[in-house]
Amino acid sequence: MNGFEKHGIDHLSASSINLWTNAPDMWVAKYLHGHKSNFGPAPRRGQCVETAVNMALTGTDVETAVERGLEQFDRTFMFGDQATTKERDVIAPMTRVALAELEPLGTPAESGDEQAKISIDAAFDGWSIPVIGFLDFTYPDQGLIVDLKTTNRIPSVMSPDHQLQRAIYSAAMGNAAVKFLYVSAKKASWLEDGNISDVLAGAKVQIERMERFLTLHSADDALACVPCNPNSFYWRGDEDARREMFGI
Repeated sequence: MNGFEKHGIDHLSASSINLWTNAPDMWVAKYLHGHKSNFGPAPRRGQCVETAVNMALTGTDVETAVERGLEQFDRTFMFGDQATTKERDVIAPMTRVALAELEPLGTPAESGDEQAKISIDAAFDGWSIPVIGFLDFTYPDQGLIVDLKTTNRIPSVMSPDHQLQRAIYSAAMGNAAVKFLYVSAKKASWLEDGNISDVLAGAKVQIERMERFLTLHSADDALACVPCNPNSFYWRGDEDARREMFGI
């Protein structure tokens, strides 16, 4: 039995590998103790823009699509502070910026109400574990996968976290090009950074270390010994849960 089987973990994802790398305290809380983090307005804004863009690309008029995105946001944040209102206000312009980039590509392949799921196996000596992901927009005729990222500040280079996500998609999709479309309320940028082989090799090291950690520790032991960073943004809004679990 490997460490993942010991703890009932049957798959990984780019987000779980990145969380292990960036914030092992939050990883232990989430994956070994079932902690559910508060979902802030910025991540929800991204989901709402994606909803609106997908609707507009598959036949809904833009104004109706934007309205659906806003309604989705409002169901989560019925009463918003200044920061929440700021994220809500960019849903419409981000949707239009994204559509200006994506509409020339035509209609993406539809996968019903669910995103298309992909998977690759991370194989080691005597054991393996699937690493899964979900695709935003696929264009089979063009051999293209597009992942949409909304942001208030467009990067010049993809973050290591996003490079891993792209590498996993690239490995799973073979010859398809995988590009990330970053959109703000005013502009857009297409990025495809990172050497796929190098990024995946680095992730494999992290997975192996994760498995070794899980083999050596029970869930309670892990909580008792993993370092906790109370200043990490991962704990923003979850301070009470952090203090309860880690005493700090």
